[in-house]
Amino acid sequence: MATPTLFYYGQGAVQLKEAIHKVIGDTAERLGYRLYEAGVLLKGANSKIVVKIDCRAGVTHLDCERFSKELSAALDEAGILPNYSLEVSSPGLDRAVSTADDFLRFAGSPVKVVYQDGDDRKFVKGVIGTASGDAVTVSGERGDVTIRYDAIVSANLDY
Repeated sequence: MATPTLFYYGQGAVQLKEAIHKVIGDTAERLGYRLYEAGVLLKGANSKIVVKIDCRAGVTHLDCERFSKELSAALDEAGILPNYSLEVSSPGLDRAVSTADDFLRFAGSPVKVVYQDGDDRKFVKGVIGTASGDAVTVSGERGDVTIRYDAIVSANLDY
């Protein structure tokens, strides 16, 4: 006998995703990781959970393996999703940087920042210099550029 395909619609799907995100967040907190990004695609037996974790010391393959095992066990114990695939990874070398904490953490790292300057959109490639509560300085080929966080459109490490 074939296993029935489960489909999740409407409010039930929203509540299921919220429950899954809670398990993901609780697992990250318990293991000492920061949740960088999480996505849930509900498609019955083909449901997929994608998680990116982070921590101050960086994320290794062993960290991803550990988190994956712990999250799988927590999801299975909760019994909220019978079938799923799980992908756990780090944010990667070209990760987005968006907060003052991110810029402070990666001071001295190469970065590409796209920002709004009045009506113009500009970009600078360089090295993250000083970061304060409201702006970051990027040292590039054309000198230092100080950019307010609220003017940043996007910023990524540029290794």
